[in-house]
Amino acid sequence: MALSPSEVPKIFGDVPAFMASTYARDLATCGSPDAVVIGMPYDGIATFRGGATRRAPQEIRKYSLLFGSYHFDWDLNVDDHVKIADCGDIDVVPGDTPESYRRLEKKIGEILKIGAVPLMMGGDHGVTYPAVKAVAAHQGGPLGFLLFDTHLDLSESFNNDRLTRASPVLRICELPEVDPKRMGIIGPKGARNLADWTPLARELGITIYPDRVVQKRGIEAVVEEALGIVSPDGQPPYVSVDIDVIDPAFAPGTNSIEPGGFTAREIINGVRLGCERGFAGFDVVEVSPDYDSKSGHTATLAAKLMAEAITCLAAGKAGKVRSWDRA
Repeated sequence: MALSPSEVPKIFGDVPAFMASTYARDLATCGSPDAVVIGMPYDGIATFRGGATRRAPQEIRKYSLLFGSYHFDWDLNVDDHVKIADCGDIDVVPGDTPESYRRLEKKIGEILKIGAVPLMMGGDHGVTYPAVKAVAAHQGGPLGFLLFDTHLDLSESFNNDRLTRASPVLRICELPEVDPKRMGIIGPKGARNLADWTPLARELGITIYPDRVVQKRGIEAVVEEALGIVSPDGQPPYVSVDIDVIDPAFAPGTNSIEPGGFTAREIINGVRLGCERGFAGFDVVEVSPDYDSKSGHTATLAAKLMAEAITCLAAGKAGKVRSWDRA
């Protein structure tokens, strides 16, 4: 992987493939990758600040060039153990959520069919639903779901639309391959969660680790316990990160910022622990470049989390799980 943007071929304009990996719009041309990165630049009904997450995949790709194949923390060369491809973005249909979701579901199905793990860059959090739907249909049940999020996202609908950023967790609960009792949500907090979400989560059997629990117990203890719930049999879960779970000091570029969230270090360690034993799919959503800092704090952190998930795959193949924890 090249560390200089000038050395990297571009997908279009000034946008490179993720971490300078192989660009393969047609998956049939990319051999047998272990992981395929895909962008879903869809921004549906805005609950606060809209129209910005559609630019997230291209910005995350640009900042991904900060990260190369060798990872110091793991003492591991990722390229030696996994092959990565970037299949570009879904050609979304603005204003047509069902069709846009169908296109994403179909493409992720194609990724899974060639034996690769999908890693998605949203888009708003609604796009996690079709991604999980595709993974669940391919893998079968029961599929565990581990979510890092400030909000529970359990609305039946928003403005009479059942496919929005306010509803993905409830839609996922309705999938036949998903048991809500194998779902863990880490980090909820604040006054933007709706009053009916908490009792509904309890009724469904979802395990919630509020932000205060993470503060008191630490991210590592919480994620370890959550994995025992979402993956009691060792089956790899789907892992999703809504960037708004992170304090806006570290990730200001998002739709619904909530002060007091995780530090960058906490979410990095959370993702490492959540993914190091394997995962069925991974995504980072709700990055809004139009509200980001000039330095791209949020897009850079999102790229870092994607890179960490990929490194987890490599560490698993190399027999170096937990090698980053050398304290």
